[in-house]
This record gives sequence, structure tokens and C-alpha cells, in this order.
Amino acid sequence: REGVQVEPGVLALVVRSGGGSVRDTLSILDQLIAGSEGTSVTLERATGLLGFTSAELIDEAVQALGSGDSAAAFAATDRVVQTGQDPRRFVEDLLERLRDLIVISATTVEGASAVFRGVPDDQLARMFNQSQAFSYGQLSRIADVVSGTLDTMVGATAPRLHLELMVARALLATGVAPAVASVAAPTVASSAPSVDAPAASAAPAPSANAVDLIATMKSARA
Repeated sequence: REGVQVEPGVLALVVRSGGGSVRDTLSILDQLIAGSEGTSVTLERATGLLGFTSAELIDEAVQALGSGDSAAAFAATDRVVQTGQDPRRFVEDLLERLRDLIVISATTVEGASAVFRGVPDDQLARMFNQSQAFSYGQLSRIADVVSGTLDTMVGATAPRLHLELMVARALLATGVAPAVASVAAPTVASSAPSVDAPAASAAPAPSANAVDLIATMKSARA
């Protein structure tokens, strides 16, 4: 009746922001209308005004995890920090996307449209394609990692560190973490051990997961 047009996906964000309260949801919609130009509320404008992470950035992070591209995954988290976005909101939005991928991977685009009402068809198709880069188990393990990070970020004083550790663990959860390059030890001429020399104690070798995690963090810092 007010002659306002909203793009597909806008109302889903409004409902999510309202937290189940009809009054709050309508109030948020009023604020979006007032903050938009003309009589149209675009998805990009709504995403920015409501403080959600852009779909492009979430796509970038998910695609990097799906391909095991650690450089691209850490670059996505760097963009979160450099652009001044709320790191916890990014983690929450990433967890929401992983939930969507878990649901859509268990059905079809047509079947998912009945669950994700108001989500544009092109976005559903894009999410379905993203889900094909993971096994069901990988999606579940990554979601557990992201959910655990979200729980620990309340009042965190080093959000960037939390994001980087989350990405490193998520890459390990996919099973395609960057391989560690082996360096051959130099050949040393053998000699008889001295009688007085104490026997060297063997240090415990780090676990494979620890080595992968260290290598991933080093490549990110590089």
C-alpha cells in the first residue's frame, strides 16, 4: 500500500534481525525504508544498514574452504578486519551459510526453496553449487569449528586471532590443509660416538594436525 518495492532476500534479513518479534521486525522494516533511496529497498542496501556480512564475502570464504585455498581463506578474514566489520557477525553469518549448505546438500534447489522462503533462486543455485565442494561430514565438522569460535568470541580482545585460528582449524576439518614441504637433512659423515658423550633424549614429534596448523598459520602470515 505504501508503494515500496523490496528486492528478493531483503525480507528474510528483516525477519532474521527482528528475532521473532513482529513489532521489532516491522520497526526494522520502517527504518530500512527510511534509510533507502526512493521507493526501493535493495538487498545490498539492507545488508549494509542491518550490519550483515555481504554475500560476496561469505561466498569468498566458503569457496576458499571448499577448494582448500588457505591464502584466499585468510584473505577473506583480513577483509573483515580491514573494512571494519564486526568479526563476530562475520562468524555468525558464516555459520548461517554453513547451515544452509548442510540443508541444501541433503535436498535439491527446488526442495530448498520451500525451506528458505524469500531467498532468490540464483542464490539458492549458487549455494547448491558451493555445497558440492564438500562432503556432508566436512560441512558438519567445519560448522562445529565455526560454532565453537562463535561461543568464545563474546568479549574477545583479539578477534583477528580468533578468526585466523578458526580458518586454520576449518581447513584441517576439510582434510585438505596445505601440505608441509619436507626438507632433506644434510648428509654428515658418520663417526664413532664418544664414550663420554651423553645419550641424546628423543623429543616427542608433533602430531600431523599440529604441523598442518602451524604451516597454515605461517603461510597466512607470509
